Amino acid sequence: MSRRRQQNVQQQANSRLEAMIDSARDFSGHPERYEWLRALLATYSLDPHDGVLVELSSVPDQGCWTHSGLWLTADGRFIRFVADEAYGARPLDGSGRLEDASIEDVTTSTPVSQHVPGAGMSDGYLALEVLRFARTGSKQA
Repeated sequence: MSRRRQQNVQQQANSRLEAMIDSARDFSGHPERYEWLRALLATYSLDPHDGVLVELSSVPDQGCWTHSGLWLTADGRFIRFVADEAYGARPLDGSGRLEDASIEDVTTSTPVSQHVPGAGMSDGYLALEVLRFARTGSKQA
């Protein structure tokens, strides 16, 4: 059994930041995978080109994928969502068709402090860094 060295706070923050950047890049680089999210954003008058996907988890459910995540708008609003995407032609393949969804603006309850005890930087702060990265192409954190 090998022991992994525990990451320090800065390394943990960098890992969380990289995961958020990966989500944002995947959304912009593979639009065909996110038809359901584009439909969800459009339903709530949010422009998919005017923000970033900073968090996503997906699990298979009965007849659909259930996706949950966090969208950050260009003006700094944090939007938490849950969406069901119908299965495609094969089980566990998404069709892009949105079955059911809900969103909630969680801006006021999302910490955006650069310094959080025990965590280094808050996830909200890191998400804002991802938005800056998407705009400028360079990381600051």
